[in-house]
Amino acid sequence: MLKLSKRVEYALLAAQEMAMRPTETISANEIAERYSISQALVAKVLQQLGRHGIAKSYAGVNGGYMLERPAGSITIAEIIRIIEGASPAIVDCHAADDHDCSARSTCTIREPLAILQDRINATFASMTVEELASPQQKFVQLEVL
Repeated sequence: MLKLSKRVEYALLAAQEMAMRPTETISANEIAERYSISQALVAKVLQQLGRHGIAKSYAGVNGGYMLERPAGSITIAEIIRIIEGASPAIVDCHAADDHDCSARSTCTIREPLAILQDRINATFASMTVEELASPQQKFVQLEVL
């Protein structure tokens, strides 16, 4: 099953918090305490977001991080790429390193799964941090057959 790493989860939580409080600086410690997660890992992902122009850091007693760009201009795909270096692949043959597969010549699911991978990537690219931060946002749930 497709699963985002803890680093991506923490980066999304941090981005959501910054989007919900756009005029305040937020520290890694505040985020870690609020969600009972690792402060060290939150600090690392905030630094990564800072290096890539998503968050801006402020030093001092009231220091912390704020979004550097509008939340509506930051996609989930962008955050995943910053943290992981690539979009998550649903199967090894769709990973960025193009995993060597012994069944490649006879595989009948590679192309259909490539279409599914493209749809997943498009979903990540279409959803923004602003949507994560909007508590009134109503998401359409897909019916599982």
